[in-house]
Amino acid sequence: MSFNIDRLSHAYITDASFAGTLAMAVVCNARDSVGSCKRCIHCDKALRHIHPDIFEVARIDGKLIISVDQIRSIKQDAYILPNEAMQKVYIVKDADLMNTSAQNAFLQILEEPPAHVVFVLCTDNPVALLPTVRSRCVGLKSFSREAGSDNSSENFVDDSIELNELASGFVDALSGNSIKLMECMFRIDKLDRYAFSNFLSLARERLLLTLRESSSDGDLNIYQKLIHADNVLLKAGEMLELNVSAGHIAGFICASTLIE
Repeated sequence: MSFNIDRLSHAYITDASFAGTLAMAVVCNARDSVGSCKRCIHCDKALRHIHPDIFEVARIDGKLIISVDQIRSIKQDAYILPNEAMQKVYIVKDADLMNTSAQNAFLQILEEPPAHVVFVLCTDNPVALLPTVRSRCVGLKSFSREAGSDNSSENFVDDSIELNELASGFVDALSGNSIKLMECMFRIDKLDRYAFSNFLSLARERLLLTLRESSSDGDLNIYQKLIHADNVLLKAGEMLELNVSAGHIAGFICASTLIE
């Protein structure tokens, strides 16, 4: 599936080879559902690494980590409107080198990001990021990681459209539709580990949104069920990191959230 630039997330986790392609697509003023036009002034500046709305953050020479002060600088700058494009992009290189303090500082802006900002976290080791950080980002992977694919850095995969539908169906099923819940688990069982991780992130995002809506409705029973489901998804994420199979995790989610 091609990356759909019309459905931008506020944050992505990917490898460094995709960061520039994604950033160019974000600032392009003639982009389509596939990506950038590669012809406009924004694409030209992005290709020459001089676009004023694309920022790169990397560890400072001699340092082994990306410090909390660097992330705080991003937070301050992120609320300033873009210079030329409609959106601005922050590319965090070697994002797994952020220490815990830096990641927690980054998490604060990921939770309530400005509408005009897209964050790109580059890492070959996503597990080194805090689960709370990963849960607020969409993962992208290249076709080159799939068997029999070419090595074009222009190709990147975003299954968020299908996974969003699956996440929405899962949350809707929590209302008591056991058949629909089991159907969701059957589909989840077929996901690879990468897609499974993305599903968990999207499902939690949808779940937390529903939680906020339920709290205003005053239905304590539904609110408690959603809180329980969120805890189940957090546990499922921990199981995935421990290399538990997708089938076992899907079974755990179903058994733990199934409403008699």
